[in-house]
Amino acid sequence: MMPENQIRALIRLLSDEDDRIVRTISGRLIDIGPSAVPLLQEAEIEQPEMADRIASVLEEIRGSKLEDELASLAALSDDAISLETGAFLIARYAYPTLDVARYHEQLDTMADEVRARIGHRASGEEAVNSLNRYLFTEQGFKGNTKNYYEVENSYLNCVMDRRIGIPISLSAVYLLIGQRLALPLFGIGMPGHFLVKYESDRYKIFVDCFNGGALLTEKNCARFLTEAGYGFDDKYLQKSPVRAILSRMIKNLLAIYSKSGDGGKTARLTTFIEILGGAPREEGL
Repeated sequence: MMPENQIRALIRLLSDEDDRIVRTISGRLIDIGPSAVPLLQEAEIEQPEMADRIASVLEEIRGSKLEDELASLAALSDDAISLETGAFLIARYAYPTLDVARYHEQLDTMADEVRARIGHRASGEEAVNSLNRYLFTEQGFKGNTKNYYEVENSYLNCVMDRRIGIPISLSAVYLLIGQRLALPLFGIGMPGHFLVKYESDRYKIFVDCFNGGALLTEKNCARFLTEAGYGFDDKYLQKSPVRAILSRMIKNLLAIYSKSGDGGKTARLTTFIEILGGAPREEGL
């Protein structure tokens, strides 16, 4: 590991007027990696005139680290990939100092509260109704109909803090609580909309988390798809693998940042999707 005084010396050189020197120094700092981050953050505050250059280096270091973590996650089998790990990895892209453990604990607490309501002998219908009542009535989670394309709707920490989101992010909260309760739930990545399905031998139902936990049958879903112009195909109601859910979450962010002209984030998120094995322009939301 490079000594702190040498890293500080490199950071000071970022103020050079020669762009070639700045590019060279930026590359050196990126190669040093995470150990340079605290000193860069310190310099970002103390030397605001270099803030843009420092921010660019920090983005590259953090982004590269997340790429490595995502690659490790993507190397796992579909059954082994954790939705929770992946969703908070995405959140850490925008919130690098995020206290992920706090959100894990919050989900644990929420699941415990639902478990107390459900009891040990509840039917599937009773379990779904209890979870719906807890999330959408007591906790107030709802779809963001006023600012649907607001970027915070796609980051799981923001959704949990604000109790508002888009179909896939609200569904992720539902699924993560359901996992803790060992409920037979999985995501359904329909074109243009995302649902959760509860499926057991005795009870099958689709849950629309964006619309207050509305319960839908297969016929309801088919009608939505037809009216939306997609037509109906059985594949639209098949279980979405976690890999596909994470890709879809990233694609929503990619669309937002691409529209705002943020080339850096667009490039990074495109790489994230490629790491997961997806195509950047597939269906989102």
